[in-house]
Amino acid sequence: MADKPRKPRSDSRMYQLPKEVLDQVNEMLTKDNMSYRDIQHWLETQHSTKVSLSSISRYAFRIYETADRVAKDLEKTKFIVDFIGENPDIDTVKVTTAILKSGLLQRLSSAEDEFNELPIEQASRLFLQIARTESSVKRADFEMRRKVDIAFEEMERQLLDAIKHDPTLSKQLRQVLSEAKEKIDVDSGVISK
Repeated sequence: MADKPRKPRSDSRMYQLPKEVLDQVNEMLTKDNMSYRDIQHWLETQHSTKVSLSSISRYAFRIYETADRVAKDLEKTKFIVDFIGENPDIDTVKVTTAILKSGLLQRLSSAEDEFNELPIEQASRLFLQIARTESSVKRADFEMRRKVDIAFEEMERQLLDAIKHDPTLSKQLRQVLSEAKEKIDVDSGVISK
């Protein structure tokens, strides 16, 4: 299947400007007293470059949109870092996977043009990587649960051997071990059977 020629972006003229000129345009866009017409006039007189008002407008919209997204991402990141700091026992692998999954889905849902151009193989690989990560986390949880069960069974056997002649202590020990096991299940997010 032949690749279709890519349609140029509606604000591509702006991206053809030299970096230092584009940096100055970005600075002008942050000043409240600079209009798009002022920027257009400045580009024509200072750099002999004609750019339409609509191209400047679309470029400015993308810049503001990007700045807003970065500000929101920083706010989310600060919240997550604070949350993990306040909850040191939280499973950071699960948190990271959830963030990556959410970000990827958000990116896919807001990037119609890019998504349409993304080869299906590449999109499939991304989702397979996420599925593998989730599978690894589940496998690690299962393995951890199995090791905890084995450790508790062995500890219970050893303690019961030590106190087997006192039925009251045996009963109390079983109760304490059962409660400890339930607490580990709740704290680790593992649902006991």
